[in-house]
Amino acid sequence: MTQVRRRYRRLAIGAVAVASLGGVVVATQPTDDGGLRPVAVSVDPSSLYNSAQQRFAAGDVAGGLTELRQVLTLSPGDGQSLALQAIWADQIDDADTGRTALDRLTVVNPLLVATARRVIAGVTDAAAIVPSTEPTATSGNPAIVILGFGLSPQGTMAPELIKRLAAGKLQAQADPTAPIVVTGGKPQNGVTEAAAMRTWLVDNGIDASRIVTEDRSVSTMSNAQNSATILAARGISSVVLVTSPNHIRRAAADFAAAGLAVAGAVTTPTDLTKYAAPLSKDKQTGIRVEATRTAGLPASRQPLLPSDQLPDVGPGLIGDIGGKILEQLGVSGSAG
Repeated sequence: MTQVRRRYRRLAIGAVAVASLGGVVVATQPTDDGGLRPVAVSVDPSSLYNSAQQRFAAGDVAGGLTELRQVLTLSPGDGQSLALQAIWADQIDDADTGRTALDRLTVVNPLLVATARRVIAGVTDAAAIVPSTEPTATSGNPAIVILGFGLSPQGTMAPELIKRLAAGKLQAQADPTAPIVVTGGKPQNGVTEAAAMRTWLVDNGIDASRIVTEDRSVSTMSNAQNSATILAARGISSVVLVTSPNHIRRAAADFAAAGLAVAGAVTTPTDLTKYAAPLSKDKQTGIRVEATRTAGLPASRQPLLPSDQLPDVGPGLIGDIGGKILEQLGVSGSAG
């Protein structure tokens, strides 16, 4: 009975044994005489990474983390996967996994440590925002960023965008030295969101010299990324965001992920009370997914090798290495 238990134990150990040779998993296969022989199964870590990202986007955080663990077994130095592991461990309050991932990432890629911490803190702070129409008192030199809203086919502004501009004007009056970024592309009838916004602000008494136009963005992610680039050139690292209540948390998470400190937020009055409660962890999935993208962690990666160039799974060098790995695992795992 002891021998049977040891055989099954060895089978379980062997099935997950890994040779870190470009993503080749060493597994076992039963033989006719009841023993086991090592085989190699070609596995591309990028496919597992992509599957994990799909799971996160679908709200399956536990499943995504499981697949990231498999990626990191194959490629222990995968900085992007370690960053994602830390970020998503925070979603489920798994402090040990998050801390271990960040410790490993400190060795692998210190810059990605800062990225992961920025996303985690940004999502946490964004989720706690309670929308308010009151101008924000600020210190330092933050810029005011007014986010765009789709124009009509004729190039005219929707009522909600005008409300955002009115809220931005109030913030601009409360902080009369702050530069103002109007951000939004998507031209209609030859007019971008940013151009229409700039015209409204100037027509309503805001000095044109204060206004910076960012007219290439097509999403909240690119609003954040492009605004960060513009403001970095001016030595500005913090912002007061102006948008709608249903948008402010996603925007704040994205701008933080892009490297800008969110010093305050002002919103329109639209559905204000509907968003009065902070987001609980289980409601943060959407803004966390988008923040990781904004920070530059890709939604998918190209396979390391085309399928016709993956290693041969037959006998030979890989099998020999697999046998040695299994031998070592069998020795270390057979005691007791």
